[in-house]
Amino acid sequence: MILRNGPAVYPRRGWLRLGCGAVAAGLAGRSVAAEGTGRWDDQSIAEYTQKLFDWLKADFAQRASAVVGETGAGFTLEYDYMALTTDRARLRVFEKFRAGKLADKAGEKHIETCLAEFERVRKSLAAAEAVAMGTWKSSDEGEAQKEGKIYDSTVTAARLTVVLDNSRSMTPYLAALRAEITRDFSAAYFVEVNGCSMDRVAACPWFYCAPSSRVNPFSPERHIPQVPTLAERPHSAFIGWTRDAPSALECMVDLMRTDAIYWFCDFDDPTDERVIKELARKVVARKAKFYVHTLGKRVPPLLATLAEMSGGQVVRKRI
Repeated sequence: MILRNGPAVYPRRGWLRLGCGAVAAGLAGRSVAAEGTGRWDDQSIAEYTQKLFDWLKADFAQRASAVVGETGAGFTLEYDYMALTTDRARLRVFEKFRAGKLADKAGEKHIETCLAEFERVRKSLAAAEAVAMGTWKSSDEGEAQKEGKIYDSTVTAARLTVVLDNSRSMTPYLAALRAEITRDFSAAYFVEVNGCSMDRVAACPWFYCAPSSRVNPFSPERHIPQVPTLAERPHSAFIGWTRDAPSALECMVDLMRTDAIYWFCDFDDPTDERVIKELARKVVARKAKFYVHTLGKRVPPLLATLAEMSGGQVVRKRI
């Protein structure tokens, strides 16, 4: 369960000057991976652990392909336990685990074995990326800003990134909003976050990162630094990543190097001014515009101030 403390109150004047260390120290006691609502059972643990496994496999495959494309050298992700097999007994273990029907000890052993293998593969991949990092050259020839309309708002950006709140109340609006944004910004980069809590330090910006022609794709900060262990409750860690709005927003600034962020959310979740200030410093330093779109709810004052200061806008528009 996330432990939430009451937000600290700071004077509005000079609010960007709060130090980074103060943010980290003030929020260090909070959990970054929460179960959300309800209790974990064997089936939900298996479901979200498998989601983590699927994400890791897809992420590692994409990264390996980039290494081969950059270096021209052969590189293979060498799985053993998780490699394709005709061993029926092992196949049954995987099938039972996906169905949430593997016995406790067998399930833990399966998870632990998979996690250890993913970490071994991650280390070999990171070593190959360290080599590729030194040879990579940016293909960015300078992107021209373009002006476009998103509903009644005029947005100017060369690299528009969009963060969408895909919580249950907001999901029905996402398809229409995507269509509206891509009408004038076909190259916009979208990520979805389950909720819009701004009450914890960004823990996993790399989870929301994608390759970019402007940024070295092999930089370590763009990738998971370590696979969770069994003791770290990987199912809970994964769902925590999907709910980390500060990480998604900071990824857009630090890792995607956006010049404009468009955030669609409902502000039904808690906020902490210290977390908002940390994001604000990054946005202002990057000279990025910050747009925040809500269906009608009042935007927290510091986020409204950030939108105004950055040259962006608060949008209160029903879809």
